[in-house]
Amino acid sequence: MGKAESALASVGLPPDSRVASRRLANGLWIMAAQVPRARQSRLVGAAGVGYLDDPPDCRGLAHLLEHGLFLGSGRWPGRSTLARWVGTLGGRYNAHTGEGVTDVHLHLPVDAAEAGLARLVDLLGYPRLDPDAVVDEVEVLDAEFRARLDDPALHRLAALGRLFDPSHPAAACHAGNRATLGSNPRDLVARLQAFHAHHYRAERMALVMLGPQSTDEQLGLLERHGRQLPATAADTTDTPSPDRWRWASPRGVSWHLPNEPSLHAASTLELLWPLPETLADACAIPLQAIASQLNDGALAATLQQAYAVQALEASTPPEGTGPALCLAIELVEPPADIAPLVATCQQALRKACRGHVIAPAPRAVVDLDAWPREQARQLSLRPDISASSPMDRERRALSAWLAPEQCRLLWRKGAERPTGAWRHTEETATPWRPLDLSCPSPALALPEVPAPHPRRRNQDGRPPGQEADDRPTAGLLYRDARLSLWWDGLDWPTLEGETGWCLGWSAAAAGHDARLRAWQRRTLALRQAADARGQALTLGSDARGDWLMARGSPAGLASLVDQALDDWMASSAVTAPTGPASSSGLLAQQMLGHLETRPPPCPSGAMPALLCWARGEMGTREAQCTAKGFAERLSRAGGASPPPDALQGNDQAMTWLAPQGDDRAVMLEVEGADDGPRMRWLLQLLAHCHDAAFHREMRQRRGLGYVAAVRYRESSGWPRLGYVVQSPKASVETLHQAILAFLDADAVRLAQLEGPQLERLRRGLLARQGPPETQGEAIERAWQALRRSPSDSAPPPDWRLAPWQQERAALDSLTAADLEGLASALARGALAMRWWAHAPASPCFPPQQRCPPAT
Repeated sequence: MGKAESALASVGLPPDSRVASRRLANGLWIMAAQVPRARQSRLVGAAGVGYLDDPPDCRGLAHLLEHGLFLGSGRWPGRSTLARWVGTLGGRYNAHTGEGVTDVHLHLPVDAAEAGLARLVDLLGYPRLDPDAVVDEVEVLDAEFRARLDDPALHRLAALGRLFDPSHPAAACHAGNRATLGSNPRDLVARLQAFHAHHYRAERMALVMLGPQSTDEQLGLLERHGRQLPATAADTTDTPSPDRWRWASPRGVSWHLPNEPSLHAASTLELLWPLPETLADACAIPLQAIASQLNDGALAATLQQAYAVQALEASTPPEGTGPALCLAIELVEPPADIAPLVATCQQALRKACRGHVIAPAPRAVVDLDAWPREQARQLSLRPDISASSPMDRERRALSAWLAPEQCRLLWRKGAERPTGAWRHTEETATPWRPLDLSCPSPALALPEVPAPHPRRRNQDGRPPGQEADDRPTAGLLYRDARLSLWWDGLDWPTLEGETGWCLGWSAAAAGHDARLRAWQRRTLALRQAADARGQALTLGSDARGDWLMARGSPAGLASLVDQALDDWMASSAVTAPTGPASSSGLLAQQMLGHLETRPPPCPSGAMPALLCWARGEMGTREAQCTAKGFAERLSRAGGASPPPDALQGNDQAMTWLAPQGDDRAVMLEVEGADDGPRMRWLLQLLAHCHDAAFHREMRQRRGLGYVAAVRYRESSGWPRLGYVVQSPKASVETLHQAILAFLDADAVRLAQLEGPQLERLRRGLLARQGPPETQGEAIERAWQALRRSPSDSAPPPDWRLAPWQQERAALDSLTAADLEGLASALARGALAMRWWAHAPASPCFPPQQRCPPAT
């Protein structure tokens, strides 16, 4: 990988970042990213092997091997060795098996990076694969497969397989379970060892590191440890066969979840254009440019003339398809006729292919957690590719592959009344049926609508420009009955030429999810158009009210906020159908999601009708006039919004989720006594102390199921813990009693830490939630802290927005006695709690009647 490729990989990282890479003598690719403000080291090891490499008679082998990597390695034997070590540091680890890559990633304090690399390399290169442990892990995989039968992502992959050649490995379900992995443990271990020896070799692997260390220091660490990975023996010849074309002739498939409700179901239509791998590699930059053009707001605005489009995104490559361009459109409800929608999308794609854009717009900021994983996957999949400009013939070939007749459709449609037309996939029982794929006439396309552009604001009474205005001083710039305007004060470097506005106002907590979805739908095209102009518009709604953040180039930014406020007023005034948010993930994950959406247990206090925070290229009078204009605009909504609703803090009754699968699941929600930084840190420390032990107790000792975890979440800044278990066989009451027994026996014991243990956990928490790593994170954290602050307080003369400094002081002040006291209160039931449960539907009795409320 040369300088050009490294520069391309660094797009979207913070501006002062550096990226470097090289290939070692054993064939291993290493890549380092220096991000000076990174709080932690992110380490990723990837191997170019995935579920499509499974033997046909042993589907799930790649996934089982991923699990087997964590059962102990040469230098660190023992099933839970890595989990215990990472847990003592307050770090995180996980792994994922995709169709072509398996990756393992660690997030650790910076000073643990080298030790983490040593363990990661040993884990990847020298797993022990103990037969007894492997047998146990097959049962874990089987429980995971059954738990994922409630996950829409698994059913999407099953339905997608109906578009493939039946003889291609991608057409089968590769989730892996007891039936697909065989019943002979000795044979299975031998196959795992051979599979590992064949695929986990240095020339098919990559190590990537992101942290604050210099690229030279990181590359030195990566090379020193990466040399330990096994390379191919000299007498071994292994020429990978070229990828077969997986797709059947163009066609479409409609599908839905086995237990999806028939009314008001969300609908997602995916238009897929498969591409040959060599062409997709050669035209990666033009493909991204085409996707960017489809995401610029014009297509969304055009479709919204006739369809209630909730979200629209063009991407490449989508999950589970191999090289392809995907246009995914989420609709509030399934339309009666999709022909005009498909024709409009195909017309927009033809226009994008004719464009002369040669590079996509740069992304504002990448996800620092996702970046090293993406780079490692790319390097392990295609280690020898080098970026080059596509030739004209390649661009012409790309246009031919993106033609209407090459399109496939995958439509997640709401369930209909059962008919003979619906079929079911093997293993997952996903309902599907063929979809008529006759190419709609271009004449059916909707009239084209341009992307939204900033409207000219009324400048009456406003200053002529910044040159005639004085610069504001950090602090409270203006206040009256309708408005509180704060200026800057952010303890973070401001990007040159960037302006920012954050606005918040009180609104009813009841129904805020539906209101936010309606607001997001109305602003979809506006937000996409802003992103294409180098601006960002973020919307939010929680128990403290509704809010927005707009930042980027100052040209038209105030008008962008104006239009977003107009759309909010329209969303609040009209009770339009918004459809349910698309659920995804396991039942346990959905339960944990409720911790982030439930309002705090008490009102957030009085707020001004409008809270504003401004930064950037503005003068005092300009900022005040602009903010007053926002307040005047909101006043047209018909008066101040009602204050946030209050909820009772302690509810011991069981809250039941709507039946959506065959598993049982129970979660204990524990609320913090307040929303101060001490309480937030204490609950996070308690989660670290309990999580691994809770997992072992529920999953290994009691054998209840695949999912058992303790997770920390916040809603409007209010801290909560969730103790959640999902089981395919145990009753709700059994799960409920198991959680209570764990707290009674172990809650206090596990929280009794010695001084060095507490200090290590402090470092781990700071690595995850210390000072911000990016400007976007700094702005959002400062804004939410300002929203939580008392509205009538007077700022000190040296006012600064740096909540992470106060949080650090609160963490440093905590003692082991504080943590033990919180654990004791939890064990006694002295904290506010709420129970959540799920059970399969019964034709005779609703779940509420089958299980008595918890006491």
